Amino acid sequence: MGKIKFLVFLLFLGIVLYYWGKPSPMKSLQNDFAKIGSQKKSKEKEAPNQEEETTNEEETASFTDDVSKKIKEKVESSVLETIQEKVFGNSNKHEENTDGGTLDDYIPYFKNNTEIVRHKAFILNYREEYEQASWVLHRLEKEAVDGHEARSNEFIEDPLVETGSAHTRDYSRSGYDRGHLCPAADFKHDKELQDETFYMSNMSPQNPDFNRGIWSNLEDKIRHWVISRKQLIIVTGPVLKKGLKTIGKSNLVAVPNSFYKIVYDPETEEAIAFLIPNEGSTKSIKYFAVSINAIEKLTSIDFFAKLPDDLEQRIESNVKIEDWF
Repeated sequence: MGKIKFLVFLLFLGIVLYYWGKPSPMKSLQNDFAKIGSQKKSKEKEAPNQEEETTNEEETASFTDDVSKKIKEKVESSVLETIQEKVFGNSNKHEENTDGGTLDDYIPYFKNNTEIVRHKAFILNYREEYEQASWVLHRLEKEAVDGHEARSNEFIEDPLVETGSAHTRDYSRSGYDRGHLCPAADFKHDKELQDETFYMSNMSPQNPDFNRGIWSNLEDKIRHWVISRKQLIIVTGPVLKKGLKTIGKSNLVAVPNSFYKIVYDPETEEAIAFLIPNEGSTKSIKYFAVSINAIEKLTSIDFFAKLPDDLEQRIESNVKIEDWF
C-alpha cells in the first residue's frame, strides 16, 4: 500500500505541476476531461449494438481509468522537465543565462495570455482570434553577430500551438510578407534555433516595403547594439485590435496597422522602444522611438511586470535615445 500511495502522490504532483504551467490551469483541466468524455461517447456511438452489461459503477471506474491514462500520457512527457524547471531551474534550456536571468523573468503580463508557447529560441503568446502572436520574447546574444548558418526559408505550422497556427498558404497572393516577429538573423549562430523562427506562429502580415525596409533596418541596428552589449532582451509584436483587415484562405489572419519592438539591456538596465506603422518609410529609426508606457497603453500589455517597481517605472516612462544612438 505504501508504494501505491507513493505512486498516486507522484501522479497527483505531476498533474498539479503540468497544469500549473498553463495560463488557465482549471480551464485546461476541464477541457481535457471534456475531450476524454467526448471520445468515450464517440466510441459508444460507433458500437450501438453492443450489450450493455457494464454497471454504472464499472462505467465510472472505466471513465476514471481513461482520464488517468490520458492525463498520465500528457504528464509523463513534461513532468520531469516541469519539476526541473520549478525546483531546480532551467539549467538545460537554451534560454538560460545566469547574468540576465531566464526568459520567464521577462514574460509580459497580459489578461489575454491565453496560449503561451515555449520554443527554445523564443516564447510567445498566440492569439487565435488574430491567428498570430500578440508578443514574442527572445534573447539576442553577441554570438549571433558572427554566426554563419544559412537561412532555411521553410515556413511551417507551429506544432505547439494547440488551437492551430496560421498556414503559409494564408499569405499566398495577399500582397503581404510573412514577416518575422523574432528575427531569423538573431540566431545565425545556431541552426536549430534559427529554424524555429520560421514557425508560422512567429509570422505576421507585413507590408513588403515595411518588412524589407524600416523594420529590417531596426533589426540590423539592434544586432549592431549587441556587439558592445553582452546581451539584449527583446519583445516584439503587432498592435492587435478588433476590426483589422484580414487575409487568409484557411484562417483569417489580421493585418496589423503597426508593430512594436522593445529592447532591454539587463546589464546596464537601459531600455528603448519603437512603434512603427506597417508601411514603407524613409525616416530615421530614431523618429519612431517611444516610451514603453505608450506601447502598454495601446496594447494593454504590462511588459516588465516582474522587474522591481522602481526599475520598471524608470525604464518604461522615459525615452532615452542618447543611451542607444
